[in-house]
Amino acid sequence: MHPIQKDLFSRTSGSDFVKLSLGSKCAILNAFWPHLQLDQSEIVEDEYAVFFDFIGKTLQSLYRHAHRFAAQDLDSLLSDVSDMRTNRDMTRGALTLEIQKRYLNTLETDVARSMELAARLWLGLNVCSRHLSIGPRNGRDSLVDWPDTQSLDEMIAAQFKRRGQVSPDNTSLDDSFTAANLKNICRLRIRWTDNLVDHLKLEGPRGQRSLTIYRHKLSLINHRKGPDPTMIPADILDEALRTLDLLFPFGDPNTDAFLDEEGIQFRIVAFAELPRATETDDFYYWRKNLVALSSLLNGPPETIAQTLLDTRNLAQFATLWVAIFGVFLLTILFGILSTVYSVKQYRVAVKSYELSLVLACQQSSAALPQFCFSRR
Repeated sequence: MHPIQKDLFSRTSGSDFVKLSLGSKCAILNAFWPHLQLDQSEIVEDEYAVFFDFIGKTLQSLYRHAHRFAAQDLDSLLSDVSDMRTNRDMTRGALTLEIQKRYLNTLETDVARSMELAARLWLGLNVCSRHLSIGPRNGRDSLVDWPDTQSLDEMIAAQFKRRGQVSPDNTSLDDSFTAANLKNICRLRIRWTDNLVDHLKLEGPRGQRSLTIYRHKLSLINHRKGPDPTMIPADILDEALRTLDLLFPFGDPNTDAFLDEEGIQFRIVAFAELPRATETDDFYYWRKNLVALSSLLNGPPETIAQTLLDTRNLAQFATLWVAIFGVFLLTILFGILSTVYSVKQYRVAVKSYELSLVLACQQSSAALPQFCFSRR
């Protein structure tokens, strides 16, 4: 890989990385995933647009804290990635000292901070130990702690809990189980994340729920193509890809429209065809999340708005709206009739008043000059 002498941190990093030359993008991708051995002609820039936008915005957000990082240029950061890959079984403390040899007169904490930044961009995990964390962060994003006594492999494995093979709450997953339906029927707000740990996290009270989805499918595929053992365990990568294929099926018009609206590229086929999941017991890491989503999709509506827009049971949907329109039309009808009869009642009252006035004026003893004279 040829050196990329580009400053990491600037006020315009967000746009700078999106506008990088194809050669520079190719060098970055090959540094992250050297097994791909990509050529510039093999890169579809649209497929990596979100990925480079993520890198640029992350670095731009740290611009004011640039002096707290050992790596100041892109080549140094990519060298950190290479060292972490080579020494993946070394504890974080020992690895920090090893990488520190490349940086003269640099604090150990600054080296560790650069390592965590490199891991964040490379692995798609929000590696951000609390004693090293600086810069802005979203309170809804989970932080991944990397203890000094833990290797990179151990830190990654600790983030994902594998559940038993069989569960009492096994649920079937049919073709209606898509992110588009969860959004349109359950009124879920889809929140995209760059942190695989937060994938499929469901949050919020009834009627105001949000679903977090990992948005870098191509990164998962690139990691999965790596030599065994892959940096992120292969079964975790496979399951994450299966959840994305399940929620965003190929050829579904509603899904395609939603992805186009969001600017997310998921129309990417994995290097090995993965069978479509048919039940939640097909999953070990994200089973609990999928069970909760299935219960939400197949359960009763949580709000009035969901009830009015729920088309899953067409007969019930039609009955509800017929009843609503029936009540609406009856209300209008009775309103019209009430108005008509009110007008008639007013006219009768006026005529009765005029008749009473005429009769009163015909009596000579009536002392009503102010009314009778005015009518003559």
